[in-house]
Amino acid sequence: MANKLKEFISYLEEQVENHSIYVWGAQGQQGSAVTEAWIKKRETSEANFKRAVAFWKKQCEAGFGDVLRAFDCSGLGSYWLQNVKHIIPGDTNANGFYGKCKKISKSALRVGDFVFKLDSFGRATHIGYVVDQKLNVVEAQGRGYGVVKRPLSKGSWKAYGRPPYWTEEEVCEITGETPAYVFERVLKYGRRGDDVCELKKLLAAKGFTGLTLTNRNFYRQTENVVKAYQQANKLTVDGKAGRNTIESLGGIYSE
Repeated sequence: MANKLKEFISYLEEQVENHSIYVWGAQGQQGSAVTEAWIKKRETSEANFKRAVAFWKKQCEAGFGDVLRAFDCSGLGSYWLQNVKHIIPGDTNANGFYGKCKKISKSALRVGDFVFKLDSFGRATHIGYVVDQKLNVVEAQGRGYGVVKRPLSKGSWKAYGRPPYWTEEEVCEITGETPAYVFERVLKYGRRGDDVCELKKLLAAKGFTGLTLTNRNFYRQTENVVKAYQQANKLTVDGKAGRNTIESLGGIYSE
């Protein structure tokens, strides 16, 4: 089975190698579609137009005119996700991608995650894409830079997200990690199965011990430990392990 994330990363690396450029609102235009008049029509000011054209001409002079593409920051992701693989239904801006992502901490970042810059209202205004385990980011940086790959620390990123476009197996194929267990139902009193064991492991990892990790039954003792965890973490205290509780424990929930 094809690995979509591997293909996406290969595509992003190709845009870096081909010296692809930044143009406002661009989404993968190439070859004869990219002209000075076209750039002028798309750009937001005379100054931005001049910067974009100057960079484009420089790349053409260096021999990249036939292979480079034009993107803005979100267009770099949208072009592949929408037009190449048909994973998303339409053009999506940085804030749209931000809304689709599960919010994560900087320390949780891994290959395949998206990174964002936010404005004073908390809206995402710029997006980058984590492409390797060193947390290098590929982004359409700006008119004078084009598509670049650089360390996470160079980007002044403020928010981090895990997009819904890759499976755990696709990520782990790249990282070499063991895929995390995926919970597919609410666990509550009377339930039985391997997922109950996995829940107990998550609870133990957070310091809520006392349960037999190989016991597949969700009985009163398990319910009480779940309630204790929920109370300690300001969750609804009902003894049921649904999406909020499992994700708070660091698990993956997909009902």
